[in-house]
Parts: sequence; C-alpha cells; structure tokens
Amino acid sequence: MKQIGVVTGIFESNPYEFFVRMVSERGYQASAQIEDIVKIEYSTGYGKVLTYGVIVDIQNRWDGDLKNGYEEDVALEGLKPAYPIYIAKVKVTRSFLKKGEQLSETAPEIPPSIGSPVFLVEDDEIDIALGFDELKRKNVALPVGILKNGRPAYLDLRYILGDNGAHINVSGQSGVAAKTSYTTFLVKSMMETSRKHEGELMELLREARYIIFNVKGESLMFLDRISKEWKAEREKWDEMYKSLDIEPTPFENVAFYAPSKRKGSYKPDVNKRMSGVKTYGWDTFDIVEMGLLELMFDPDEMARNQNFQLAVWSLQEFLTQRMEEIYQEFLSRGYVKDKEQLPSQALREIAMKHGDGLIKDEIPLDLDSLIEDLKRDDGKARRYLLSEHVQSQTISMLVRRLKTAQKMDFDRLWMRPPLGVTASQVEYRINWNVPGRVTVIDISKLRTRSQAFVVGAILSEVMREKETNNSFVHPVFIFLDELNKYAPRHGGGALANIFRDVAERGRSFRVILIGAEQTASEVDYRVITQAATVVVGRQKGAELLKPEYSHLTDHYKRKAALLKQGEVIVDQPFLNLPLTVKFPLPAWCTREDGYVMESENDEDEYII
Repeated sequence: MKQIGVVTGIFESNPYEFFVRMVSERGYQASAQIEDIVKIEYSTGYGKVLTYGVIVDIQNRWDGDLKNGYEEDVALEGLKPAYPIYIAKVKVTRSFLKKGEQLSETAPEIPPSIGSPVFLVEDDEIDIALGFDELKRKNVALPVGILKNGRPAYLDLRYILGDNGAHINVSGQSGVAAKTSYTTFLVKSMMETSRKHEGELMELLREARYIIFNVKGESLMFLDRISKEWKAEREKWDEMYKSLDIEPTPFENVAFYAPSKRKGSYKPDVNKRMSGVKTYGWDTFDIVEMGLLELMFDPDEMARNQNFQLAVWSLQEFLTQRMEEIYQEFLSRGYVKDKEQLPSQALREIAMKHGDGLIKDEIPLDLDSLIEDLKRDDGKARRYLLSEHVQSQTISMLVRRLKTAQKMDFDRLWMRPPLGVTASQVEYRINWNVPGRVTVIDISKLRTRSQAFVVGAILSEVMREKETNNSFVHPVFIFLDELNKYAPRHGGGALANIFRDVAERGRSFRVILIGAEQTASEVDYRVITQAATVVVGRQKGAELLKPEYSHLTDHYKRKAALLKQGEVIVDQPFLNLPLTVKFPLPAWCTREDGYVMESENDEDEYII
C-alpha cells in the first residue's frame, strides 16, 4: 500500500470530512491527486475504525508564519523555518467498525485521529470504498463509466427503476456535454447488463421498453448502424468497453417512426433514412379517449382567455360523450366483438372494416370534418357548445385556431382512419410496447406545437397502458432532449401537467423519464426535483450557481465548468458524493451523416 500522508490537525476535521498533510519519501510533495480514493485505520473507544474517502481538493501552502514576499524569499533560501506543504481535503464515503476480519457498517461518528497514516486505495478495494461491492452482491449494479483510476463506476438500479427513486436528468452545454451520446450509452448499458446478470430487477430490465424522441435532424434515426467515427478509432475505445462489459455494437431491436410527408399520406417524412421507417399519427378515437385536444392549442392563450379555454374543454367533453354514445350503440348492435378492448380500438376497427356508411357521420374523423361541424348552424358540435353557453364569437375563434393548427402540421398528425380496410393493411399507430425494443420517434420536422402534441400523446398513452394493464410491470424509459422546452419552469399548460404526472406518479408504474436539457434551472421544478439520478456535463459557471446544482460541492462545480467531451459527473442518493466518469465513444451512430454505409442497397420500401 502506498502511504500518501497523515491526518492533520492544521484544519479541523469531522466525521464526514478530514484533511491530509501529504508526505513522501522525498519530503513534502504531492503524492496523490484530486478524486483519488484513500483510506485510514484508527483506534477509538469503540474499537478499530476503517474509513474510506475521496480527495476533493488539494491546497499548496507554507507550513510556517510568512507575512510577505521578503520572508518567503528567505524561507526559499532555507534561512527561515518554513516549509511548503500540500493539504488534501477528503470527503468520507464509507466507514466500518472492524471486528476481527469482519467489517460492520456500524462505525461510530468520530473524526479520525490526528497523525493516522493515510493510504491510497487500489484495485478491488475501490469497490468497497464506494459501495459498489454491495451493488454487485445484490445484482443492482449498472456500469455508468470509468473513474480516473481506470476502474468501472456503477449506479444503483433501485434508484432508476422506481424501487427507491426514479427518473434521470442530464444537463450540460450544447455540443460539448454530449448529452445524447451519454444517454444512449446508458440505454446500451441497461440492455447489455440485464442480459448478462440475474436478479429480479435485471429480469425486469431485460423486458424494458425504450422510447427515444429524435429532436434534431435525423441524428438518432441510425442507432442500428455503426458509427464512422468509432470505427476509425475503435482500438482507442475497446479497452473501455471491455472494462464496462458492454459490447461495442449498434442497437439491434430498433423501430423507427416519422410523421407523414403530407395530409392523407402514409409515406414518412425522411431525408436521410430511406428505409425501415414507419409513419405515425393519431385518429379521432385516440385523441378523444386520451384527452389530447387541448394540446393542439397555445397554452398561454388558454391561460389568458377563459372563454376560449371553456370552448376547448366543452368541445373535448362533446367528443368524449359522442364517442361513448357511439360505442354503446355499436356494443348493443353486436359490432363490438371483444369487450376487453379499449373503446378507441373497437371503434377504429369498426370504422376501418365497415367504411363510410356506418360511422362517418357519427363523429368527426379528421380536422376538416370537425371544423365543418363547428361552422354549420346544424352541426352537432356547434349546437353542443352553444348549449354550454359558449358564445358564437368564441366558436368562430375556435374554428380559426383549428385552421391554424392545420397549417402547423396537425393535418399530418390527425390521421383519418382508412375506411373499408383491415387494421393490418395500414398501420399508423406507434407500436412501442415490445419487450427489449428501442422505439425512435422523429419529431424534428414538425412545428413546435405539433412536437409538443406528439410528446404529450406518447406520455399519455404510456400512462394509460400502465394504469389499465395491471400485468404490465416492466419499465418504460422515455428519453427527451430539450426538456425545458416541453416542461418549462413557468407555464406549459396541459403538457406540463402531463410531465408532472409522469414525474410524480410514474415511479409507481415504472415509467422512467430520461430528460436532457442545457439548463436544469429552466425545467419545471416539480419535474426536475423528481430525478433521483442526476448527470451533469460541461456547464457554464453562471448556471452552476443555481439551486438545481446544490448537490455538487464547490470542487465538482469547478470541475463541471471544465469537463472535457466524454466526461460527466454522476450523482445518486446511493453515492455519498458525486463521481466524475469517462464514457466511451458510441459505437452506434448518433449523427445523420456519421454512419458506415451497408453493402445492401437502401431502396424506398414505403407504401403511399
């Protein structure tokens, strides 16, 4: 063991942190660096105590009474009794009471004895110092990167999957924090680790569903392809992947979805990914059943104009009642074959099978039909709103907003069920509920409000599935970048309420939000504070002064402002202090122009 110094009394120590005066064979020299792991063993009235800790700061100062530069020069010439010394500040991570060869975590809370020798911790003992040994023993250890000493770092799955906490938040500057790269690395780590280890949580994780929103270009539409950058430098990263026990391969079980190119089309709107992408959208039955209508309108306008808010809510209420009446009518007439189906699914199948004659005039099937029903004096929707004391002027305003929504891409999202066909012939619903699958949903080519609609629709659908299906116990991970855009600190309307619901109740259903943003201080407080696992990439100093980063000590705040690409700080209640880790360059492509071309010809496989 390498001794780096002794516990010093120059600064006051306590049970949670102590100071080390570094010494070496050459005298007063630095013999360890920041984030090295150390240990001390000392005697107390309770017995021998073994304490581990991490060096979080190192100071270089004079050991002597020097008041000015002249005295310093004299000391440097050896004419005054003063010596340069290094003082290391150590944060305690774990303490044990030694009972023979056994270690008990019942150590007394007593500062270490002054003069106790301090040693550098190496090899497998690092796992004990940081508590990783317990995680491995309980099969809840998730590899999240490499420590400065080259050892793998782990987080506790119980704080990810909802047993002790849930949700992950990643923040950092755009471009240098590598938020997307690290998040996809975490997803890869969860998939690989669960396949190679046993245990209850590992079994649950093995069947997890992963939903990833692509918000920039088509950068995440090639997760199943090898990265050109990684392939050119693979030898540099192979050892890191090996240490983490993660295979450097692209994602295998991936489904890609994009909105349609135009109204009425089933061809996806893609520019680079020319095969293997399906079109998505929602029809009237899903929009009504999940209460998504409100997401089509400006939340700020809804908050300002109560008459308009009443009109939207009344329209939602009308459509809900109308759908229930239609469902009950078809149920009594024998059209509904499976009573266990959701009403939306049953009505969709009836519409697709029997065509226009049966359901077309019963409920608006697209935006054009809804707008026409609100404009006509004898329209059912218009008559209902008037009966709810919604003024004609407000109804006209509602019509104008719906026409605006058509121009903001909602015509591409509100899909009219193809009539007179079977459900298997044309499928536009996102099939995210497949064990072990990564579902990538492209929203990059949609307008802002349409993007918010898609995000809200998916979150609502996942929560609905969890609430109505008691046998669905497997985790659902939802990754969304630019979280502050969809769950802002102030306002946000209906979508922000959905996010709060997922953040506060999602844990009990194992619905896990992985949110990423440049500035955590701009995310809804009730959403950001629910994240049990926090990851910080390189961040600006002004942002690090915000309360959202109070979990970082001064050292880690300074470190966060200087992190290199491929480095992040991870924190979790399981850890007594955050850890800086490096992660490997993704072997899978995270840039639309960064994938290795495959030998086969990518031809257009879409059905128009």
